[in-house]
Amino acid sequence: MSAATEPARQPASPPDAAAALAWVDAHRACFGWSTRAWARPWRDFVQAHHGLHVGEALELGAGPRSSLAPLLLGLAERVECSVYDGADLPAVQALNAGLLDAGARARLRYSQHDLRALEGRWDLIAMKSVLGGVFRVHESGLADVHAALARLIERNLKPGGLLVTLDNGRTALAPLLARRGARRNGWRLFGRADLPQADAHYGFGVLGMGSAATRWGVVGARIDDGLYGVDVLLTPLARQHAVHLNVYCRAP
Repeated sequence: MSAATEPARQPASPPDAAAALAWVDAHRACFGWSTRAWARPWRDFVQAHHGLHVGEALELGAGPRSSLAPLLLGLAERVECSVYDGADLPAVQALNAGLLDAGARARLRYSQHDLRALEGRWDLIAMKSVLGGVFRVHESGLADVHAALARLIERNLKPGGLLVTLDNGRTALAPLLARRGARRNGWRLFGRADLPQADAHYGFGVLGMGSAATRWGVVGARIDDGLYGVDVLLTPLARQHAVHLNVYCRAP
């Protein structure tokens, strides 16, 4: 059983709104690719939940290129960063070590978990681009996604806890990218209505469905930045977004 089952310890004074947003801006590189597009809904979430600071947080599904743990350290006293494949641990540790000072690293520990067989309870659980990979199109249905989220809320959140999911959205451009990257292997993209009704939802982007930077380096990063600028304008007009952030709350 995880140490997260111990009672949460609340800090004397949560960070103010400006400090919380500054932490996001300073650590958004942890998203790994299209960092500004992924960070936008996370920033909106932090801004809307001003004063949120819990005892124990868990990241599910960290990977060699992307980990939410640095961002969770801005919201929790202690963070457990978990991977699905234990072979990824050294790369994830190195990724986070490059973004965190010694004090932040001391509040972070690492583990291996499968969201489908998770044991323990936390105040805050977060995961990025996990549902689409675990519940691929040809292997599962939306009912499986809904059931997994319901289990996490009921079995793995402490009373009053939050589950935060970031997922790749399905926009009008999705058919054009169906044979690129992980989508060739049945990676599931979500329309907003595909996921359970959330207590809060933040969406962003239309064009930024992939990462040019991972393919073309510095030139690709400039392309990503250009797409981000256009997406800032398109997001308020769009019905479906490239990134969905959903917040699910367990009753106190």
